[in-house]
Amino acid sequence: MVDLKVHPTPGYGTVACIRRKVDLQVHHPTTPNTDKERIMWFKNLCLYVLEQDFPHDAEALDERLARDVFEPCGRLDMESGGWSPPLGEGHVQLVHPAGGCLMMALKEESKLMPAAVIRESLQERVHVIEEQEARKVRKKEKDRLKDEIVLDLLPRAFSRSKRTFGYVDTNNGWLLVDAANWKKAEEFSERLRDVLGTLPLAPAEPEAAPQSVMTRWLTRDSLPTDFALGDECVLVDPELEGGEVRCKRIDLSSTEVKNHIKAGKRVSRLSLTWQDRVSFMLDADMSIKRLRFLDAVQDERAETETNTDAERFDSDFTIMSLELARLIPRLLDVLNEE
Repeated sequence: MVDLKVHPTPGYGTVACIRRKVDLQVHHPTTPNTDKERIMWFKNLCLYVLEQDFPHDAEALDERLARDVFEPCGRLDMESGGWSPPLGEGHVQLVHPAGGCLMMALKEESKLMPAAVIRESLQERVHVIEEQEARKVRKKEKDRLKDEIVLDLLPRAFSRSKRTFGYVDTNNGWLLVDAANWKKAEEFSERLRDVLGTLPLAPAEPEAAPQSVMTRWLTRDSLPTDFALGDECVLVDPELEGGEVRCKRIDLSSTEVKNHIKAGKRVSRLSLTWQDRVSFMLDADMSIKRLRFLDAVQDERAETETNTDAERFDSDFTIMSLELARLIPRLLDVLNEE
């Protein structure tokens, strides 16, 4: 364990060391987010490669998804899930096609049951029993009382819902899921497999380990010309479990960052920009986070005339899928080149 030490570093802000973790930050104004209409636009990405041609068109896929359509939680349900129209409420189509891509939305609803409320109610019931019956309430009885409390609260509990978007790109043989981690992406792909019966696929995996490639990029300043470094990365110590360095808003080509790599750390996450069109954080497990479509893409979007929400969704989906269809092969290529 390392004691907290704060050192002003000229030109690089503050270096703080806490329990083997280091934060390197330079504070400067961030670019305002003018893209406030990002409903369907992916913010994360987990990419699967289909092992055979996708056999379903939009109509056939819609029929399959209808077997597992979303239904809201019942009075005594803790959670519910199923497929919902990508266009949202007021629409019935479960698949939105555009240019050989098939968009879907998995909706999940869960009841909010604060642990503190359950715990307080349980304590009250246990106290009443022990006072009135002059005996100790054992664990088995407490568990039964807790279940009763949950059943009592469920009909009155608030609920929250969220949607996970994903689409099949039949042109490239991909399944793309807007998920920040593979566990969430697996929930989507497994649910899709359940309605299709079979769905042979595997996470995209380049020939070279992304961690090794990203580490060499920073060590040698050898990033491909159509990519640019962002200002954030995470370095991990392979010899020390939990040991990591988080660099934020800092020049990633600086000596300070290189010294950490020379000391044996490896890059596990790296922020990148591709052709000034898309920025993202690439993870060593090939998941992508903080996906943003930049001004060049948004300018093209603004030039597209649409009159309805459906037309806007269709236009946005087309622009996004085409952009990703250009970025992904290039990203896989540069990872395979190393």
